[in-house]
Amino acid sequence: MLVLVSCRAWSDGYDPLLLRAQASIFPKIVLLDKDISKKTTGDKVVFTIVYKEQDKKVAHQFKDLIKDKYRSSLGNKGMVINLTTFEDFDYASNASAYILLQGPKDLFKKVVSHASINNRILFSYSYTDFKYDALISLYVKEKTYIYLNKSSVKLYDISFSPIFYKIAKIVE
Repeated sequence: MLVLVSCRAWSDGYDPLLLRAQASIFPKIVLLDKDISKKTTGDKVVFTIVYKEQDKKVAHQFKDLIKDKYRSSLGNKGMVINLTTFEDFDYASNASAYILLQGPKDLFKKVVSHASINNRILFSYSYTDFKYDALISLYVKEKTYIYLNKSSVKLYDISFSPIFYKIAKIVE
């Protein structure tokens, strides 16, 4: 079954190894936000995964990877994972954090703007999205690197625990 999931994600232009690493690491990073308790809903961390319609299966697979790793809790908090397309994104509500898969540049920028205005962490599938002010991404080669977009840190006005700055690779 895992081979089938991996092949499907790969065929959609997504690296299954990278998706698994992101599903494992992104939720942990959210807990390093010093103000995470102000960004929870009913003591639950809410993730919204945003994707383009043709990546619906990848988005569901990504959600399943996170749920398999964490079940329904993150530390001492509950966890909810919502899925939405870029076109159906609800700008009137806030998640604790956003995870953006590949998407149309104009809508991608709108979601980034929403997250930064509301001081929410925004993870992107690819660190090449830093040119659109994405905040955090992951890169997997021989080692796994957590990239933090230095030019966007002030834009999001998020303070992380000091340990995060020691493990993240700052990208100009």
